[in-house]
Amino acid sequence: MASPSSAAIFILFLLSTAWVLPSEAQLPQLIKAIKVGGILYCSPDGNYCPTCQGLVGVNVTIACNIGSNNYTTYALTGPDGVIDTLLGCGDGFFLGITPISCVATVQLPVLNCALLPTTGILQAPLTLTVNVIVSLLGLCVEAFIGVFVHLTA
Repeated sequence: MASPSSAAIFILFLLSTAWVLPSEAQLPQLIKAIKVGGILYCSPDGNYCPTCQGLVGVNVTIACNIGSNNYTTYALTGPDGVIDTLLGCGDGFFLGITPISCVATVQLPVLNCALLPTTGILQAPLTLTVNVIVSLLGLCVEAFIGVFVHLTA
């Protein structure tokens, strides 16, 4: 059985060798992904309305221009129309320094919603937050899907 002093030394050793988050100055270069969240509703424009339900099983394309690189991922809406996906960003980017432009797109028609237009696309901008979280890809920043707009082809 270990003595109390050896247990204390072991705990101090663990604390001294623990991984420490980088300083804020180092953090931006480590962003490796964008965690995207939102909801697609069965409404005339895909946005929230008090009597509308979320659309399940709809394909959503998330596309981002980050610096001079383009990244795309695809998501399928889950229960209640929830969109929850991770967009990997290759070598990473500098949050707050690198120009970032992201959109979510839904190709129409959506068969299980008679309220939506039958042609064109729904498109919404993504708004990046300052929340940084840990994912399987490394550090990522959260983004939320904004207001959908109907664009005709």
